Amino acid sequence: MRYKSSRRNKKIFRPKRRYKIKRKSDSVIKIVVGVFIVGILVLVGYSIADPVSSFIEERANQSDEGAASEEDSYNADTNTEGAGEGEQTEAQSAESAASETTVSVSETETDLSAAESETSVGAMNYDVDEGGAAYSLNEEDLLDEAALKEKLANIRSAGYSAVIFPMKTEGGTFYYNTQIPLVAECVEGDDPVVSDITAEQLSELARSAGLRPVASVSVLYDNNRYGDFRWGAYRTTDGTVWLDTSPEKGGKPWLSPFDDTAKEFCCDIVTELAQAGFSEIICYDFIFPEFRTSDIEKLGDEVSVYGDRYQALTQLACLMTEAGKEEGAQVLLKITANSVIKSYSELFVPDELQGCTILVDYSEDNMSRTMVSDSSEIILDEMSTYDRVTAVYEYISDKAGDVDTVPMLDGASMSADEFTEAVRALTALGYDRYYVY
Repeated sequence: MRYKSSRRNKKIFRPKRRYKIKRKSDSVIKIVVGVFIVGILVLVGYSIADPVSSFIEERANQSDEGAASEEDSYNADTNTEGAGEGEQTEAQSAESAASETTVSVSETETDLSAAESETSVGAMNYDVDEGGAAYSLNEEDLLDEAALKEKLANIRSAGYSAVIFPMKTEGGTFYYNTQIPLVAECVEGDDPVVSDITAEQLSELARSAGLRPVASVSVLYDNNRYGDFRWGAYRTTDGTVWLDTSPEKGGKPWLSPFDDTAKEFCCDIVTELAQAGFSEIICYDFIFPEFRTSDIEKLGDEVSVYGDRYQALTQLACLMTEAGKEEGAQVLLKITANSVIKSYSELFVPDELQGCTILVDYSEDNMSRTMVSDSSEIILDEMSTYDRVTAVYEYISDKAGDVDTVPMLDGASMSADEFTEAVRALTALGYDRYYVY
């Protein structure tokens, strides 16, 4: 069965509620619980690292034929000032229970085949685990129901306890049938919805296979044309819709973090997914297009990189985090470790992110050679994996201050032994949960 997009009745989307950021004091952890957690951290770290390391080692022994593309290719060492004319930049995050150990492993790390499972999804009714490894699906996996059910069964039989669904991807494509009114306003021929399956159905499919559903959402890298008025887009000082290049060259609008409709829209995505059963929502692409000098003259100084435009990103991140909390979901703001080290992430402003949790993505393929800490230069590429991971996360944790950070490892960028050392370093630092892709 192949899913096809469907149109909904047009209805102008307007923000109806005012979001207020609620700051809650961190719960005080009882001393006896703290001692217990410290005592089991090492055991937990190794119990997770061993099976994932075996997947990486097995992958290393396989041929390079059919290598899959990386899920987070947008996390290249690119300045977050822009992604104009088809370029991508980065951004990300979120919050989860302190007692949970979570690992997410991308499709590039395993070779799941139908032969791995002889049990049909319909016959499976597992209890969903709160921790463990999470397998990342490709967009195409969400377009065929029969193939998706088979894949979910294979994922569970391979030992995973969670699955990540790419619900909204770069450019603004929805891989589920969202019911948010603004999406129905897209002009004819520009419908961004490519599937009839709902978020709730995807969540139920995962849970029926014994898997915990996790959603992934690209936030501002959205080139959709919402209605004739282009709701939520950047507008010039004379009210004209801004495009990232000329119409003759295929110029596209972008969602603006300054626009109230765009902010409401992003929060509504989180709310819809949380209500559909996704208790973890990874959000990335808190970015600006690449503005030329002529664009800044048309749009105003608020978009200039030399101003305080970063506040538009941090405020949106807080609003989306709060929207998730109101529905009992954890919003993870995803940022690369390298962007923090090189100080080009416009989202990483801890003083503006109180109450949020940052998902720090570490990749050996996208890591600076050096790092400056306490006015001293640290040569990272001369360190062992253990020492390098330790130095990076100690540095970022210190920079984050009171804002919680959660590590994420690019397992595909390391050998099996390096990955084991990275996990060992995180465990020694006291992290009790981390993601791997």
